[in-house]
Amino acid sequence: MTKATKLIGKVRRGVQNVAYGNALYQKILASGDAPTRLHFTPADPWPGDAQAGQSLMAEQSFMFGDAESTALRHAAPTLRNLRAVGTDAARTTAVRLIDTWLQQFDGWDDIEWTAENLGARIAAWIGFYDFYASAAPPDFTPRLAASLHRQWKHLVRTISPSLKGVEAVQAARGLIYGGLNFPDGDNALGLACDLLQRQIEAEILPDGGHISRNPSTQLHVLRHLVDIRNVLALADIRMPESIGAGLAALIPGLKFFRHSDGGLALFHGSIEETPLLIDAVLTQAVVRGRVLRRLPEAGYERLIAGRSLLLADASAPPPRAYGTEGHAGLLSFEFSFGRERIIVNCGSVPHGNAQWRTACAATAAHSTLTVSDTNACDIDSDGGIAGTVRTSAHRFEEGGSHGLEMAHDGYRARFGLTHDRILRLSEDGETLSGRDILQGREGREFTLRWHVHPSVQVSLSQNAQTALLRTPSGSGWRLRLEKGTLALEPSIYCGTCPPRRTLQIKTSSLTNAGDTAVTWSLTRERKA
Repeated sequence: MTKATKLIGKVRRGVQNVAYGNALYQKILASGDAPTRLHFTPADPWPGDAQAGQSLMAEQSFMFGDAESTALRHAAPTLRNLRAVGTDAARTTAVRLIDTWLQQFDGWDDIEWTAENLGARIAAWIGFYDFYASAAPPDFTPRLAASLHRQWKHLVRTISPSLKGVEAVQAARGLIYGGLNFPDGDNALGLACDLLQRQIEAEILPDGGHISRNPSTQLHVLRHLVDIRNVLALADIRMPESIGAGLAALIPGLKFFRHSDGGLALFHGSIEETPLLIDAVLTQAVVRGRVLRRLPEAGYERLIAGRSLLLADASAPPPRAYGTEGHAGLLSFEFSFGRERIIVNCGSVPHGNAQWRTACAATAAHSTLTVSDTNACDIDSDGGIAGTVRTSAHRFEEGGSHGLEMAHDGYRARFGLTHDRILRLSEDGETLSGRDILQGREGREFTLRWHVHPSVQVSLSQNAQTALLRTPSGSGWRLRLEKGTLALEPSIYCGTCPPRRTLQIKTSSLTNAGDTAVTWSLTRERKA
């Protein structure tokens, strides 16, 4: 983050504190007749994790301590997990969680009262009301309704048309949920629909991919749009056609990013997500669409043969305005066989600090090639990818195999090199062949990496010219180099929470004059 950016942020927070943090503004928000109840409480339809809910209940002293605001900002997952437990104790915990927030943050706060946090919290507290309200004392609902009304009024006053991605659709949800409960809601519904229409026009690409190139963003924007459509239908309000069209367009893209285990591929800030949630989103979307072979505008390719699946990042990082979680993993890929992931990228840590963000975004955290341990494009400390990278990609078929040829020039300016990658998947899906080519200056050190899923066991053999990968089901795969040797080093897998230790296979060398090629293959071992 630059000094100028930090200064602008500091000035903005100072202005907001003067404008919103004073007693007069709180009186303005509280003016008029405060509602004493909620009369429109559509139930949140998404599955929760009972085990996570039980763990949360067992750590109440921690949850209501110093780390409380983090848990409260993400109210919907917390309440969803408590609802999955479904006991009176879980309901009581939910009430205590909300009541603690009311005591600490009921007045304006520069984090808790951002548009996206307000929108998410308003929708969550209304959407889970029927779950927790029976455990609340008599005075709880009037205080809850009055607070929600003040939060909603602030959101209506301050929502910005510049909001993007998940934050924008979360804010729109909050406007709509509040607008269906409080007086003068028509204006809020109009603001929400205008915001969503602008968002869809700007963010959903012609192939249905989201401009952020983040599969998790694809999922959650779609999920919130499904929520909005369902809630408006319950209120007998027709959603604008453009928003419905955007919802439908996102569905094939979401299917594109799924591995056969049901989770998402790990590109540009995504995590696996929960297969049950993805299934629920696709089911409730009620719009069927086939699985696409490619997302040309979003910049991804999908090769499938037999039981094997390869997903490749074939384009430049997302535009800076939409890529605060973008990664420098140019030409990286993930490979799975059946329901087992084998070669992966490292993934991302949601809500992680700057160090986690920088590490996960690095080129070396992806199954691709790096030069001189340097990122293929610059990663800013405040998120996002700087600079311009040119890429190309095309598909081909050869002797029954499916092929993909990709290239990028991210190393041209600094090292005088371009990277070409050719991947072929055999007709039966049991051999993945690769050829990585560096063109340009000689004497540059480079490293080719294959990050291995933590469930896969890896060992080197044949004087480190091959690596044997054994999956939990007993399937064996052998990675071979045409020339050179392999090494094993520690890696980390952030596709699920918490991060897990794993291994990476790597080979390093120096570039020659002209072209330098590394030829390799990953082949399934036949059982004797």
